[in-house]
Amino acid sequence: MKIEITSRVNPRLKELLAVKEKFFFFEGEKLVCDILTRQLIVNQLLVSQQGEKYLPEIAATVKEYWQVSSQVLEKVSDLKSSPPLIAVLDIPQREIDFSLEKIALGFVGIQDPGNLGTVFRCASAFGISALALAGGCVRANHPKVIRSAQTAILDVPFQVFPNMDALIAKALAQNSHVYVTGSHHHESPLLLARMEFPCLLLFGNEGQGLEPLLLERFPLIRLEQKERIDSLNVAVSACILMHEIKRIHGL
Repeated sequence: MKIEITSRVNPRLKELLAVKEKFFFFEGEKLVCDILTRQLIVNQLLVSQQGEKYLPEIAATVKEYWQVSSQVLEKVSDLKSSPPLIAVLDIPQREIDFSLEKIALGFVGIQDPGNLGTVFRCASAFGISALALAGGCVRANHPKVIRSAQTAILDVPFQVFPNMDALIAKALAQNSHVYVTGSHHHESPLLLARMEFPCLLLFGNEGQGLEPLLLERFPLIRLEQKERIDSLNVAVSACILMHEIKRIHGL
C-alpha cells in the first residue's frame, strides 16, 4: 500500500509515534537496504523523494510504503540529520528453550546501549543462538542499540525476563548449567574447557557486576588480567569469551 504523508500532524504518523517503543526503527540507506533484500516483514517503509534512488530490488514484504516529506523524517528520526529511508519492524517474540541451546548468554542490568549493541554483533559473528536480557537491561530497540548492532539485532534471537531470578529459574528448570562471570579474584575459577552444556553464561551490570551471592552459588568464569585493571568492559569480556568458547568447544 502506497501512502503519501507530508504533514507532521498526520494521524497515521501520530499513531505510529505513540507506540514507537514497541517496534524496531531502522534508519539509513545501508541498513534499510540490507533489510529490504531479506525475507522480512516491514510494517512501514518511509521513503523521501531522494531516498527512492537508494532502494534495492525488494525481497521483503512491505505492508505500507510511505512517501514522506523531509519534515516527517525529521519527526521520526533519532539522528541529528534525518536519513532518506526508515523501516519499521515488529520486535520478534522468542521463548528460549535452554535445554536445546548449547549456550545462551544472559545479561543482567546492562545500561549502556552501545554495549548491548556490541554484544548482538559479536553474538551474530560467533554463532551464539540465544541471548537473555534481565534486570532492567536497556531495551533492545533503543536507537543506540540498533545503531551499534545493525542487522545483527535480527540475527540473534533474544528473550526479555522480568528479573534475574526468573531467568535463572527457567534455565535450571530446563536442565541447563549456570555459570557466572566476574573480575574478582577466585581461588578456583572454572576453566572454559571444563564447561558443560547446555548452559547459561551470566554477565552483570557495567558498574557492579553480578550479585556476590551468585558468585558463590554458581561456578565462576574469569578472564585473567593484570591486577591494576579492575575489570574489562562487559561487552569486551562477553566477546572474548564468545570467541574462546567457539574456539575450544565449537558452536
